[in-house]
Amino acid sequence: MNIQSILNSIKSNSLNFSNYLLFGEEPFFIDKIEAAFLQYIIPENEKTFNQKIFYGKDTNVFSLISTLKSFPMTGSCQLIILREAHKMDNIIALEKYFENPVSSSIFIICYKNKTIDKRKKWIKVFQKKGLLFESKKIYGQKISNWINAILLDKGIAIDKSAELLLLDSLGTDLSKISNAINKLANIVSEDVIKISHVQDHIGVHREYNNFELQNALAEKNKRKIFLIANYFSTNPNKFPLSLTIGVLFSFFSKLLIIHALDNHSEKYIAEKIKVHPFFVSLYIRACKNYSFEDCRRIISCIKKCDLSFKGIQGSSNNPLMSLMLNILYY
Repeated sequence: MNIQSILNSIKSNSLNFSNYLLFGEEPFFIDKIEAAFLQYIIPENEKTFNQKIFYGKDTNVFSLISTLKSFPMTGSCQLIILREAHKMDNIIALEKYFENPVSSSIFIICYKNKTIDKRKKWIKVFQKKGLLFESKKIYGQKISNWINAILLDKGIAIDKSAELLLLDSLGTDLSKISNAINKLANIVSEDVIKISHVQDHIGVHREYNNFELQNALAEKNKRKIFLIANYFSTNPNKFPLSLTIGVLFSFFSKLLIIHALDNHSEKYIAEKIKVHPFFVSLYIRACKNYSFEDCRRIISCIKKCDLSFKGIQGSSNNPLMSLMLNILYY
């Protein structure tokens, strides 16, 4: 059962299950499902009595089971949510409850940022009585599809350049991306979100940002590289070195992967390095300017820069500029 089907069943209050175990590495979808349960299942005038939230670390499993076995004071059901389930001691004791669950107790288990062992007996017992939903990380084209689907519902589109700048500045944090596109959809009066809107309203500098630094490095545009690096170095609060180091490490690591591939089709490369296909041409251009050995050497330089920045190995008055010199000239 996919997330949209789950959300639709919650909004229409036509649940197929009374027990839901939400787990996985992507917290955004787990939060979205939980929020829907909180919004739609229990009427506002019944929430005080029939809506209860527990936290794994602070919850005794047997007290939780006692609550699950109780009946709603008013109305037809009660909603019980267990957050941070991975922190609860003796969670396997829920197995006894799932052997004979109470249908009027809608029980949501949130197991964020964690996977689960489906071989465990309590999970197998749960699956006979409830829905197991895995919230997986999404990358590349799937993030693009997700953004465009949200905007389609709002009757607005986004230019590809604006989308790519948004993804570059926010990474793959779906919560941040969701907040940003909701903000843009409310602010922008036109039918299309453009790159200028992202620059003006999401706090991305028009010329100096990590997206432009990657472009400049890919083209080996030395003048632009040093202009951006100098700007970053003089504005460390806006452009923390730790973030830039992470971006550079990811960029050159992807080049190494591409160099090692036998199949150089853009679709195949996009899948292997987990980026939007639109980005692939940038990486292919970069591979022409940096050999496999260049990339290995540069990654070593990036690691040394990171250690220097952390005060573990050596020091530099301007570590980012030193790194750019090492990338381009050594």
